[in-house]
Amino acid sequence: MIAATMPLLTIHHKTIYRYAHPVAFGEHRIMLRPRDGHDLRVLSGSLKIVPEPMRLRWIHDVFGNSVAIATFDERAETLTFVSTATVEHNPAEEFALTPDDPAYFYPFLYDDEQYSEQYDPQHPRDVHLPQAP
Repeated sequence: MIAATMPLLTIHHKTIYRYAHPVAFGEHRIMLRPRDGHDLRVLSGSLKIVPEPMRLRWIHDVFGNSVAIATFDERAETLTFVSTATVEHNPAEEFALTPDDPAYFYPFLYDDEQYSEQYDPQHPRDVHLPQAP
């Protein structure tokens, strides 16, 4: 069993694009903010962009992700995104699966129908799928 509260985590992400000459930037969609969930809560977040965009707005996509949309009005030789987020992660249990769940056991065993859906001898993959007993 895991302790009731995990330590806070701070995620720091930095991306720098460098160009040989000043370039104009199109619209950028930035997806760097973690998504809140049943076991994750975003406590704080920041996004710094250099050069500063003419306009920055936030939307949610169809999956519930936070998306920043940046529009620029100047040229530059570099474009930098710095995102920092502090999150609290509280998983209910170390392993949420129970022995009565087929995915609990590894390697996975497939019945004949599932196996035939995943394995096509005409197009073999570099994956070993175990035979069902």
